Amino acid sequence: MTTSPVVDSILSARYLRKGETTFEEICRRVADAVAEDDRDRAAFFEAMRSLRFLPNSPTLMNAGTEIGQLSACFTLPVPDSIDGIFDAMKHGAIIHKTGGGTGYNFSQIRPEGSSVQSTDGVASGPISFIRVFNAATDVIKQGGRRRGANMGILNVWHPDILAFIGMKHEEGEVANFNISVMVNDRFMDLVAGRELETVWIVHPVTGEEVTVGRIWTGIVDGIWRNGEPGVLFYDEINRHNPTPDLGPIEITNPCGEQPLLPYESCVLGSINLAAFVRDGALDRDGVEETARMAARFLDLVVERNVYPIPEIEEATKRTRKIGLGVMGVHDAMLMLGLRYDSDEGRAWCEGVMRLINDAAVDESHRRAVALGPFPAWEGSVWREVSVRNAAVTTVAPTGTISLLAGCSSGIEPVFSFAYTRKNTVGKTFVIVNPVFREALGRAVAGLGLPEEERARRLEETIAHVHETGTVQDVAWLPDEFRALFRTALDISWRDHVLMQASFQKHVHASISKTINMPASATREDCEEALLMAWRLGLKGITIYRTGSRETVVLALKETEPVAAGTAANGSLPEQVPRLPIDRPKELAGRTYLCQSGCCRLYVTVNLLDGQPIEVFIRTVGQGGCEANSNAIGRAISTGLQNGVPYHKFVRQFAKVYCISAIKNPSAEGHSCADVVGRCIELSARNESITTLRDWEIRKVDEKRLCPECRAPLDFGEGCNQGICKHCGWSGCS
Repeated sequence: MTTSPVVDSILSARYLRKGETTFEEICRRVADAVAEDDRDRAAFFEAMRSLRFLPNSPTLMNAGTEIGQLSACFTLPVPDSIDGIFDAMKHGAIIHKTGGGTGYNFSQIRPEGSSVQSTDGVASGPISFIRVFNAATDVIKQGGRRRGANMGILNVWHPDILAFIGMKHEEGEVANFNISVMVNDRFMDLVAGRELETVWIVHPVTGEEVTVGRIWTGIVDGIWRNGEPGVLFYDEINRHNPTPDLGPIEITNPCGEQPLLPYESCVLGSINLAAFVRDGALDRDGVEETARMAARFLDLVVERNVYPIPEIEEATKRTRKIGLGVMGVHDAMLMLGLRYDSDEGRAWCEGVMRLINDAAVDESHRRAVALGPFPAWEGSVWREVSVRNAAVTTVAPTGTISLLAGCSSGIEPVFSFAYTRKNTVGKTFVIVNPVFREALGRAVAGLGLPEEERARRLEETIAHVHETGTVQDVAWLPDEFRALFRTALDISWRDHVLMQASFQKHVHASISKTINMPASATREDCEEALLMAWRLGLKGITIYRTGSRETVVLALKETEPVAAGTAANGSLPEQVPRLPIDRPKELAGRTYLCQSGCCRLYVTVNLLDGQPIEVFIRTVGQGGCEANSNAIGRAISTGLQNGVPYHKFVRQFAKVYCISAIKNPSAEGHSCADVVGRCIELSARNESITTLRDWEIRKVDEKRLCPECRAPLDFGEGCNQGICKHCGWSGCS
């Protein structure tokens, strides 16, 4: 392993145990704890030391220690009883403490307002309990080294589905959960057939009729707004359920790549494909040998594991599921000259995943011959061949372990070929992808320029990539170079979906991946992506539209100086409350012409000392209510002039939703109030923007910072919480 401040900080924060000082010592501890003979002990150690294979973080952290909990993925049932609900919460806390993540399906909990016969009371519904689980996670830090991560699922037929979909509309709410809707083919058939007015649910308490269209619109709008909820495809998951006799699968782990039965757990590991590229070719024999070794390693982990509760040990050993996947995929493709967004590239990926899957399954068969198949083998889909493990392959997020390995994460394309990192004393420096730098050097050399000019071109291009994340607008670069070195945001969302589908063909479980969309993507794009994923046989999908979260980082270079009215971290600046003031005779300000759901609005925001101090709102043309607009403006102005910080209006108005705005694709906000709030914020930032929609696109540059080291977060791999490329913190690992 090549040492660096980043790797050193990750090792010390997460993996080094008492007495350990190097990565090799970690590898030795893990190999000694897992292997059953000297041959495997040596093979395991070398595979990890050379970064050709790494297991999931709990194994690296806990193997050979008193904790001994080695699995990353857990699922827990949530029954419709107080005892059962709080048992699930307790078990989740135990899992988080030992380094795992938990998935829950809350669909068994009766809807809000239902009668509770035992107490003559009414049920509070699944949403209230999800918030309680979220609060419990806040106070548990996994083994002192990782924060808790959860998946919250609600089936699309649940009467409280609309409340669930809207649960995370306000950014920062229920922050310890990714949420997903479990939809079935019947629902998707109705959507695909545009039978949106079909009544899907009649609420048992209110009698409200909820149509397919209302649910679908809510899902699509939530995804477009901030990337949640994700969508899981129930029938596709269960068409590939390896043990149908044990019941249907309705739960996944936090990033959605591991569908599991109640109380099951799964250990994950990933092969670094970039480590097998030599002299322009993939060492297929080496990949196959490593896949066999990894299957043995992960099966042994099932035995060595110290399970947090008896029910988990019983369920896990009944099926012995393991999850072998890949990382370094895009790096390997770049080294081989294969475009990520091409038929040739996807065919290569499909072939490599088939090689890994076949080798791992064959190794599982060999172990079954020697040791016996998994206990639930009879009645499983493996009737024609005995295997040791009911499921063998998964594509997991590899956020932290890919940083250790120095490769691209999972099957994701590289986000940028140049980005900023900080060392342990806070000094920033630019990291450049070595494959990109080498290829760029060759491209510059091919121009036939003097040495000094070549050096200038090289550094200017790297600086441009560092700031913008792309080379697609560098006109002098050859077309073939720009075609190959395309990043996550250069690649169309359709190609993201197609790549996930290519891997899914030879993966037993599912895949953790983010479908990246540009800031300009529409709700219709999100809708089309969901339908495309369903038709291609994906088991789930996570979509993120660039800039759709105010506090998610996607820009890679901090801009200096900080714009007027903006805090150093890109968030809204805090205002010092002022005493009531008298309005001066003259004030400077800006007037914006905006489109709401029902009308057009003139919004005038006047400033005093650079801060919003009064607002005037006037409707234009048909629609809207002049009196209400006048009243809102007066109320805001009164508050501003009496010390209420303007950002409180902005944030409160962002929570107001109007059905007219949701249905109107031209609307520049969720409601008239939200449009006004955006104008206030725009004015406070002193932004010269033609429309609110232009401003939304510019907000790509706003940042969310790592809670541990305050470096910018990256976003991807099916996790909506982010990952720090500096210290390795991950919200979903």
